[in-house]
Amino acid sequence: MKCSCVCQTWKRLIDSQTLWRTKCERAGFYSTDLLPSPPDDFKKYFFQNPYNRNLIKNPCALENFSHWKVDQNGGDQFRIEEKPCGSHPLENFTDVKGPYKCWVTSYGWCEKHQVIDLISEGCSPKVLDEMRPEIQVSEWYAARFDCKMVYQIKVKLLDEESKELKKWSFSDHKPAGKDWFKVDHIFTSYPKGLRFIKFKHKGKDEQFWAGHYGSKFTMACVRFNLSHRSGEKTSESQRESNSEYSSSSSSEDEYSD
Repeated sequence: MKCSCVCQTWKRLIDSQTLWRTKCERAGFYSTDLLPSPPDDFKKYFFQNPYNRNLIKNPCALENFSHWKVDQNGGDQFRIEEKPCGSHPLENFTDVKGPYKCWVTSYGWCEKHQVIDLISEGCSPKVLDEMRPEIQVSEWYAARFDCKMVYQIKVKLLDEESKELKKWSFSDHKPAGKDWFKVDHIFTSYPKGLRFIKFKHKGKDEQFWAGHYGSKFTMACVRFNLSHRSGEKTSESQRESNSEYSSSSSSEDEYSD
């Protein structure tokens, strides 16, 4: 903003698509291997960066419940913990980047969801329909040292009329314990027409204790993976079972609406 006000020459340079294409290439956001069809506006694409970032807003409870819709608030309702109470610090299990909080559930179902509008986030309908890049979904969840719990997640791919194109769900019961666990999944070969992604999760304790002894979760993530286009090709079956907690490895009942 400041440099473009220096003179007309600087403004023309800073507004040029050539400059922003170069910045996108140097940052690794764009190459012909990743996106055969270039973005219409490289400057807008550089700042929105829809294919190289987490599309979930407020994934770590830092903004309380902002961007989330609470569907069920049972028991003593959701609570936000600045530090996981009764569980190990999450940084013991993963490289935490920046501060985080977590949502913790009660003795009744606590459930919320978020819908991602992919076009509003800067995705191209052509990329979504023709390339159909892989979509990676993940989240971390934990119990407490003194209470067993249940955690569930469901993610749906939706078209422009919010009709379901593909879905994945996972459910897990954990005994009392302090460890964190990561659930993840990769969507591949989904139908054309993807425009929205609905991310829903819920949990509760299984001992019906007053307070907040249920499952806790944080670091929700939904992001595209374009790297496989320029790397080694992997079969769909290999990709979709690439996680310890993929849908194929879960023996629990499917998380239903």
